Amino acid sequence: MPSHYNRWVKGITYGVVIANIMLIVTGGLVRLTGSGLGCSTWPRCNGDQWTTTPEQGIHGAIEFGNRLLTFGLLAVTILSFLAIVRIVLGRKITFWQTCKLLFGSQLKAFKGLRFAEFKHADLFNLNLILLWGIIAQAIVGGVTVWLRLNPWMVTAHYVLTAIMIAVAAVLLNRLLRSFEPSFREDEDITSAEPPHGSLWMVRLGWVGVVLVSALVFLGTVVTGTGPHAGDPETHRHAFDPVFVTRNHSLTVWLYCATLVALFVLTKKYSWPKAFNFSLLLVFFTLIFQAAVGYAQYFTGLPVLLVELHLIGSGLFIWAASALIERQFTLGSQKKRSRALERAEN
Repeated sequence: MPSHYNRWVKGITYGVVIANIMLIVTGGLVRLTGSGLGCSTWPRCNGDQWTTTPEQGIHGAIEFGNRLLTFGLLAVTILSFLAIVRIVLGRKITFWQTCKLLFGSQLKAFKGLRFAEFKHADLFNLNLILLWGIIAQAIVGGVTVWLRLNPWMVTAHYVLTAIMIAVAAVLLNRLLRSFEPSFREDEDITSAEPPHGSLWMVRLGWVGVVLVSALVFLGTVVTGTGPHAGDPETHRHAFDPVFVTRNHSLTVWLYCATLVALFVLTKKYSWPKAFNFSLLLVFFTLIFQAAVGYAQYFTGLPVLLVELHLIGSGLFIWAASALIERQFTLGSQKKRSRALERAEN
């Protein structure tokens, strides 16, 4: 466990973000190949078998492989947590002392740390959320199998993954802001005083939370109405597919409008270049998503394009979450003050 910030700490935090996006990628592969019930039970794969068998064929192998990815994600998240424990606590601590801290009398695994006691408590707490989120994901995934891929449960499974990506994006922002002076310089966090027009920055941040949440949810409704169910016998939503698709597209266009407003305000108030970079990143991921989304709509939802759209959704959630976190942090005097207190050279 490192005692100071280094490339390993930075790299493993990026790894947590990427590993959570990979859950969307492999989950899409399961659904698009009709392998959703390749393992027909949970937590076992089939009957008394914990692993897939040759009789279950390629569908069993794909579904079981998706389940194994959960353990890979757990390993990466544990490594991320161990990478920051000594940095947060400011003292040497062994693995067993870490276990005692988490599950002993202090129950820090449930209560987390307080900023008043540890200035990097947010890194500790965000990692804890990600660890507990993996357990929640596994349970939701199991219930989804028990309910034979009910589309509302598939929605819950995807939305939980989206939340995990968002938390990981916030964790990465906070880590870089605390330990990389160049990151803070690009954000122009040199004082607690927010830039001019910061009220609009925060207001549009809340609008972004609502619209991003809505478009992600409506995207799952479109999926639950479409043909790629994960199994031929799975129940589908009875909604009009054109109607739900247009509503999903509408929320995307509304969010695009907020981005245009932010571009105008960035120019007007000379907001930091890091903010402009985040805007461009979200804008380009939306262009990619729009191109793939309209292409798949007009070509009958070919599996390759659907998978590309799923990959794009994970990247978009990462980019949009990082942008919204920046809006709240850079536009708030209290949050800027806290960022300055956490800052280390």
